[in-house]
Amino acid sequence: MKIYLNKNKLLADKYQQLLASNWTSETMRDSLKLADSFLGNCDPPLGFSELIQSHGKSLLPDFFISTRFKNYLKDQSALLNSKNLPGIPGKIPKRRSPSKIRYSRLTLEIVYNLAFPIFLARKNEDNFILEGDIRFFRDIQSLIFILASDFILPRLREHRLREESDYLNLVMFTHSLMVWHNHPAHQNQLFSIVFDNMGFHEAVIECLHTAFRLTSPEEHDYLTKAQAYWAALIDAKMPDRAKEFILRLLRNSPEAYFDEIKEIIELTFALEQRC
Repeated sequence: MKIYLNKNKLLADKYQQLLASNWTSETMRDSLKLADSFLGNCDPPLGFSELIQSHGKSLLPDFFISTRFKNYLKDQSALLNSKNLPGIPGKIPKRRSPSKIRYSRLTLEIVYNLAFPIFLARKNEDNFILEGDIRFFRDIQSLIFILASDFILPRLREHRLREESDYLNLVMFTHSLMVWHNHPAHQNQLFSIVFDNMGFHEAVIECLHTAFRLTSPEEHDYLTKAQAYWAALIDAKMPDRAKEFILRLLRNSPEAYFDEIKEIIELTFALEQRC
């Protein structure tokens, strides 16, 4: 079955507004509303709000831990069998406090959008082909991904929602693996976020380094990726590697970046003296 994705100017403008705003937990909600509106343009509408109308809020946890979706997670990556990754939750417990209910439901909405269209099982149809404005949808998904890491996973840990936290981490990992396999630089950037949330600090450094190496100096986020890798080395208390990297960066980068790189070099030496 083909699913045609269609953006309009209103949705595109809203996305740009979210990117330019100061991100808060409200930005998380607004990004999910944007995804719901975008998928609601499909025929028939396929946003998360449509799912709630079809299944009801009380049945959502059972729907999201269906055998079909568990098999999807297992089939997409052999790494999911690794002892270092959280296991697939057997069930999502019924939450009772208002705050836990809110964050549990929010997690399921994030999962729905990151895994889309895997939850669209219909009569004898398991294969769905996305067409149309796919790149715009991927941009929305990446925004949701980063906001979930910044604002939702910390709250899940705070409220001890272990199953939701494990579930979201696995879906973020699978999303990075499957959706971005043709864009390895961005894929490794997302992997670094997932592994950071899981506490795999060495893997974070390697992913950030890979993301930088796969990025051309002509790309707009070249220096951003370089700074991310440098910062990870500093945080890991590896000043020698950080200094070696930033000096090599100055030698190999276009002149347009020199002023910013020199500022990082000065900061690197200043931090080294404090150690």
